[in-house]
Amino acid sequence: MSGNLIDLANDILRNADIVEVISHYIKVEKKGRNYTGLCPFHDDKSLGNFYISKEKGIFKCFSCNAGGNAINFVQKIENLSYKDAVLKTAELIGYQDTRLLNYQTTVKINPEIKAIQDCLTEINNFYQNSLFFSEDGKDALDYLHHRGLTDDVIRFFKIGYAQSKGENIIEYLKSKNFSIKTIAETGIIHLETTPYRDLNANRITFAITDRNNQIVGFSCRKFRDGDTSSAKYVNTSSTKLFNKGNLLYNYYNALNEAKKSGYVYLLEGFMDVIACHRVGIRAAVGLMGTALSKDNLQSLRYFNCEVRLCLDLDGPGQLNMKKISDIFDESNIKYRLVSNEVDFPEKDTDEILKKYGEDKLKSYLANLVNKGEWLIKYFKKSLNLSTLEGKKQIVNNLIPYLSTLKDELEIDYFINELSTLSGYSYQTIQQALRRYNKKLDKKDEEALNVLIKSNKSEAQIVLNRLQLAEKQVLRYMLENKDVIEKYDIKLGYFSTPIYREIANVIEEYVTHIRINTDYNIKNLMTYLSSEDFEARNKDKIMAEITDIAVDDFKVPPYSEEQFDDLIQTINKERVENQTLDVYKNSSLNKTEIEKAEYAKTCLAKLKSLIEEEDKKRRN
Repeated sequence: MSGNLIDLANDILRNADIVEVISHYIKVEKKGRNYTGLCPFHDDKSLGNFYISKEKGIFKCFSCNAGGNAINFVQKIENLSYKDAVLKTAELIGYQDTRLLNYQTTVKINPEIKAIQDCLTEINNFYQNSLFFSEDGKDALDYLHHRGLTDDVIRFFKIGYAQSKGENIIEYLKSKNFSIKTIAETGIIHLETTPYRDLNANRITFAITDRNNQIVGFSCRKFRDGDTSSAKYVNTSSTKLFNKGNLLYNYYNALNEAKKSGYVYLLEGFMDVIACHRVGIRAAVGLMGTALSKDNLQSLRYFNCEVRLCLDLDGPGQLNMKKISDIFDESNIKYRLVSNEVDFPEKDTDEILKKYGEDKLKSYLANLVNKGEWLIKYFKKSLNLSTLEGKKQIVNNLIPYLSTLKDELEIDYFINELSTLSGYSYQTIQQALRRYNKKLDKKDEEALNVLIKSNKSEAQIVLNRLQLAEKQVLRYMLENKDVIEKYDIKLGYFSTPIYREIANVIEEYVTHIRINTDYNIKNLMTYLSSEDFEARNKDKIMAEITDIAVDDFKVPPYSEEQFDDLIQTINKERVENQTLDVYKNSSLNKTEIEKAEYAKTCLAKLKSLIEEEDKKRRN
């Protein structure tokens, strides 16, 4: 990578507010001088691990160790090359510079993957042409029209038809010079089953795209009355590109719409998403199965907005609503639920639109409630409240939810609701809630005691004195270019191996590479992120630097006296550690005489240092 790109990146970072850049992707909250949020790079469920320093222009996750500047964040979350991340960051902050024109976005794709992608595109073209122009597809097109889909909607969602004669598409793809191996990689045939025939034959096809709008597979639906020969829907089996657990239907189309509207609907089926689209609600995605995967959860976090949960109104759909809302609670996802109190028997958005029209569907989708309101209606419907058992169950099922509430007005409201439904007095339910909270407190206390007991040795000393002192010197070196020379003269090296590597990198950067560049942590991170910096421990070095730079451990303001005291501490602790090491490592290949001489020298040095320190203190 040329120095010009590093200079451009530094200029972009000077103009970038890292909090604003990261806020484009995740929700952040101010915490003292820093900001925090849920880390998007692992399954983060609680605030406190992920920190952003606006002042220093860097972020750090103390759980998964991700760290860097604004460009590094964009590179990691968008899975881009460093050059493309520079361009994307410039776009996010509205940075204009003629130098940007010199760096065109290039995407390197494995030729084998490119062939599969091209084949999938041709398959979808064949399916769509079959739907609109083949005699075989006429019934499928009539079916879609009958369901209320216009030709424009059909084309927008890349809906097609797999011809009943499944051999036709194989011959078509071979005529386009795709190999049987590549065709099999798309998932529409099995290599071991001959003659080769489209597995999606005689079905309506829904193209499934990834976050870049590239087709990765298909979900295909039966549409002929009386066809009970196979499942209603079949998905492409897992391939190099398709894994339904990683995907949400309509994700690409919904992404920008969600960022504009501030919400996204999570629905159960393709036709439900399409129904929302037809009434003007474009920020909607569909599950590719009944369960919500970890990848789905990360994708929903990426929307950085309120999720509106709306699954089918039948028993399985509502049970899944409850399960997913529990996952959202654990994961700190902001959400509301579409109310389950309705005056119609239809179970999903597509049926509601078909039976009652656009206004009714919009009204249904706009009726949003919090989890407590939804749970009250859910258990009211699913339990027999005319029996003692049903009355007890609704109270016992709502108590865990009430225990999570902090607002006294909300708690009061729900206790009153439960009292009305169950017949138990307000005081009785309140006492049950108190007993439940006491049990929780006891469990938390027991868990904490176990944790403390099992980690007692680790909890006693977080960092030994030598590491802490070295860490403090390194912090000064990261913040002040003048300290680097003083480190060379007065200390020379760190005992902690990773600190030693970082010091060497800093010296190399300042003295040989970017001598005329303003020295600060953001510019250093730009260099470390580039292809110009090569190191075996590159990721570890970057993670450790952001750890030191963002960490809130108490560091007094830099001064000559403070620095000299640190050097004194390091030298003293280093000698003590070396002396201890001699006796602990008795199996080393040294003679007893050498060990003794070495220990004698160390002790003499230690004595000298102590005497100097005492003399200094007396003066």
